[in-house]
Amino acid sequence: MPAAAPNAGSRKGLSSPWSPLCRAKNVTVLENGDKLQVIDASATIQRHACKVCGTHMFGRIENKGHPFYGLDFIHPELFTEAGSAAPQFAAFVSSVIESGVDPSQLPGIRSRLRELGLEPYDCLSPALMDAIATHVAKSKAKAA
Repeated sequence: MPAAAPNAGSRKGLSSPWSPLCRAKNVTVLENGDKLQVIDASATIQRHACKVCGTHMFGRIENKGHPFYGLDFIHPELFTEAGSAAPQFAAFVSSVIESGVDPSQLPGIRSRLRELGLEPYDCLSPALMDAIATHVAKSKAKAA
């Protein structure tokens, strides 16, 4: 599996959601970068996953107009070093339906996530949604 990690000093991120955000310039693929592929080039978050096992390593936002442009979503649950941030919520939970999960299973999935201490959302966390709305409002004010 490829190894991607934030460079020294960047692990604080800008937030601590399901995947912390850190500056894209601070994320380095350490090994097996040739095994990474972008899952869906048309998606807002360019998810880089292993071609062999399918593990999502990080997600990059390339759209310069997006509130999180220049940031990467990283997966701290994949870190082996002590002191790494733990996941704090599960985003876009209902998207598992797209991969074939029966919708009737969603209440049980959400319940299990809560048992694990992960609040399930079908969007980003409230703090990240607030950051997006703030960016949009500021962009509209500048345009006016």
